[in-house]
Amino acid sequence: MKQICIIFFYFININSISQTIESKTDTSSAINVPNLNNNYQKNDVTHYFLKLGVGLSASAVSLIIDDEIRDLFNADKKLNNNSLLKIGHTYGDFYYNIYFSGALILSQFITDNHEFARTGKALFESIVVGSLFSISLKYIFGRSRPYKREGNFKFNWFESENINNSLPSGHVITAFTTSTILSKWIDNDFASVFLYGLAGLTAYQRIETDNHWFSDILLGASIGYLTAEYFYNQNQIESCGNKSYYVIPFFSHYSSGVTLSYSF
Repeated sequence: MKQICIIFFYFININSISQTIESKTDTSSAINVPNLNNNYQKNDVTHYFLKLGVGLSASAVSLIIDDEIRDLFNADKKLNNNSLLKIGHTYGDFYYNIYFSGALILSQFITDNHEFARTGKALFESIVVGSLFSISLKYIFGRSRPYKREGNFKFNWFESENINNSLPSGHVITAFTTSTILSKWIDNDFASVFLYGLAGLTAYQRIETDNHWFSDILLGASIGYLTAEYFYNQNQIESCGNKSYYVIPFFSHYSSGVTLSYSF
């Protein structure tokens, strides 16, 4: 319920959209977007729909081997308490990543580095939108989780119970979102291998603990990667112009939300 409230307040929170922070455009800190053609500079959504189609197709095809993969992973359950699996679970946690994105956004007031803020904003937006996809699809499909032992083709449709919310994997969406954003930001091959290794560890943990089918993982990874790529590129494009907006999340005991600021 807290997760849904945070997502809701991201889009609708009258009290949070209360003030505009005036700031000068810092052209020296703007990030240039390299080698972008005109279509990519506009962040053409067709580019992402094509990739999403590939991800959906792969997830659909993998449905026929879900049982075989589950049997393979469940042959040895000794790894369930492995510390590496705990790291994978934590890395895909919604709240930890939301707090991390908020820390990046707020760091601009300490370091005066807008690159941190843009990355944090892209991460925050990606996680929120990815979670909206996750919650919506879980409810629509109502797919039974593997440990329920009803088979990989059991869909209950429009079901909100967690035991029937297998497709897609929310942890995998968050993990691949974070890895994609950070990989693009750091722009280092070794860092990318490490970051996607963490996301892969999250995916492995979700299958190994019998929480998700393989097809749940594929769809989650596709959604996480594409939402991250879209919002990262969008924020990079905006940074090359004369106008931008900032999203500053806040959390308290009584409410959660964001403050929006727009400079031009």
